[in-house]
Amino acid sequence: MGQFGRNVLTDNGEQWAKQRKVVAGVINERISKTVFNESIRQTEGLLGEVYEKADGAVSESNRLFDMMKKITIHVLSGAGLGASVTWNGDDDEKPREGYKLTYIGAIKTVINGIAGPIILPIWLMKNWPWFMPGHEFLKALAPAMVEFPLHTKHLLEQEKQRIISHGGQTQSNIMSQLLQASEQEEKSKALTEEEMLGNLFIFTAAGFDTTANTLSYALVLLCRYPEWQNWILEEVDNLLPTSSTEPVDYAAIFPKATRIMAVMLETLRIFVPVIHLARDAQTPQVIQTSTRTYSIPADCNVYVDSVALHLDKTLWRDLNRPEETSSEKPCSIANDNDAAKLPDEQTFRPSRWVNPPDSASPLFQPPRGAYVPWSAGPRVCPGQKMAQVEFTAIFLTLFRRHRIEVVPLNLGDGREETREEVNARLDALMRDSISVLTLQMVGVYDVEVGEGDGESGETKGLPVRFSKRR
Repeated sequence: MGQFGRNVLTDNGEQWAKQRKVVAGVINERISKTVFNESIRQTEGLLGEVYEKADGAVSESNRLFDMMKKITIHVLSGAGLGASVTWNGDDDEKPREGYKLTYIGAIKTVINGIAGPIILPIWLMKNWPWFMPGHEFLKALAPAMVEFPLHTKHLLEQEKQRIISHGGQTQSNIMSQLLQASEQEEKSKALTEEEMLGNLFIFTAAGFDTTANTLSYALVLLCRYPEWQNWILEEVDNLLPTSSTEPVDYAAIFPKATRIMAVMLETLRIFVPVIHLARDAQTPQVIQTSTRTYSIPADCNVYVDSVALHLDKTLWRDLNRPEETSSEKPCSIANDNDAAKLPDEQTFRPSRWVNPPDSASPLFQPPRGAYVPWSAGPRVCPGQKMAQVEFTAIFLTLFRRHRIEVVPLNLGDGREETREEVNARLDALMRDSISVLTLQMVGVYDVEVGEGDGESGETKGLPVRFSKRR
């Protein structure tokens, strides 16, 4: 994560504190509004592609999760570096003279190599034997490693010149705000060019992977539990009436999207991006629990089990579970036979996050240290609000006039999967998750355009059906 410069994720001590002060100050409401609007624009592009060749109100695609990645990288490009592109704008874009890759092409390739290959020397990537696994990818990664920082430096220089020519006026993107914030600091506290590059890379890489995977898990969960999809559709319809043609206003709508935020929080509770948090004890520590005292020596590696925290029955079991009424039953998974076999803390129940109407906060606020999808304490992710805004905007746009479901597979002999078989397939898909950079499902990404169902029920990706509601 430090391949392109020092940053708030990899540094410690005074260097970290300096960067954290500058970086935290730029994630403001201007950035959130840009993320919100860019997310809506990109999701509308996704829907345009899905329905481009559709005949009627229903369309199917097995590339939904690759499209989530595309939205995320485009949003980060626009809101992060001011390099805004249309949905298909990067398809026909040509690299700048002397370059093999465009900026979008370079960053996508670098991010795909972040789980390991980018630590290899570039000369080794270029000379990786053709008969060894990964030859084609490393051949593409080598120029991306060289060109990504050059593209970023070019964008930085362009923004510096633009700010000068506009009398110091900044734009609503992270790069522009970072430049201004750093300029306002004393010279010793300003970010160096290396730190600027390093932190822009961290925003892009970390924001891309975690947000794309969270969106993917949430969409699969809403297909698995359509009653919870109905639950958020009620909120979407209340926030965005059918008759309204006005643009969706960030300040007016985002704070009210409580159920959508509850879906995100519950998804992250069950499928936490980083399954353990690594920390070093700089000095001896003593931890007193209800049962005993633990002494941790200095320079000791400590791993916090995020999964165990998020499934702690003493906190999560039956949290905010009201007495069920007939009107609430359609929105509950209590009637689902498979889910009913599991304790409540292990089931997907977004309503646990929604406090009673007379509460001080509409959403449940977990005790300190009990919920860590964005880490916790001083090292908490500075992009947390950005991810929440992006998730909300995408779901508002996606579900405003559509609902989604998984396409049942053709099992042969004229038989199609039953609902129970679809559910079992989705459960297996979510269980088959691995931690790469962050936790992700196996086999849902990197589906080529045109790849469809295979023989004997085999398929590429996860075919999903979009249905227009209005």
